[in-house]
Amino acid sequence: MQILVLVASVIIGVGISSFFSIPNKNIKLLLAFSGAFFLGITLLEILPHVYVHSIETHHTHQIGLWILFGVMIQYILETVSKGVEHGHIHLEESGFPAGVFLGLFLHSLIEGIPVANEESQHFLWAIFAHNIPVSIILYQALKTKIEKKSHIWLLIILFALAAPIGFFLGKYTVISQYANSISAIVCGIFLHISTVILFEANAGHKFNGMKFIMMVGGFLLAYFSVNMIGHHG
Repeated sequence: MQILVLVASVIIGVGISSFFSIPNKNIKLLLAFSGAFFLGITLLEILPHVYVHSIETHHTHQIGLWILFGVMIQYILETVSKGVEHGHIHLEESGFPAGVFLGLFLHSLIEGIPVANEESQHFLWAIFAHNIPVSIILYQALKTKIEKKSHIWLLIILFALAAPIGFFLGKYTVISQYANSISAIVCGIFLHISTVILFEANAGHKFNGMKFIMMVGGFLLAYFSVNMIGHHG
């Protein structure tokens, strides 16, 4: 189930990018919605869950350090991926954008690890919401830089497998023993990405009504999702 959802998020994003011409401003609105959604999920569900578990194991202060570590990891990853995670597309180099792909692959792999925890379904839907616009941007970037469609689809398949690989690492390797610490790291990654997406200054620092509506929509969806997860998860 989890792997299908993770792969489906990439397929949906690539499908949208293949069949529709989406202006950059609309991609940014979609990112604002997804950013608000997983910021809401992080603050309403993931962060409390991580801290409750850390209190039970008497590692509260360590959890804060792991969250900060996640923020720093994302800072490093986005210098490699050129900030594609939050809608920036800077592809000055010619040929295959290796840094962009590597950064996104590692980012997706790390995010997939906590999905293996059966109590962490909220991670799954947060990643699903974010992967759709990221996949749209990645596919557009690959199309502009790579001529052979077979090479493009090979890279898309590899990217789609990144989060499932993380899932397997989190479920079947020694990493599973550090589930709460990994969750805290991904929490830091989510906080970094979502705040950059949502609080980047608009042109001229003007109020953007559509972006605000998308943010409210993402927060509301996160709220109702958390309640549904809490009652049915």
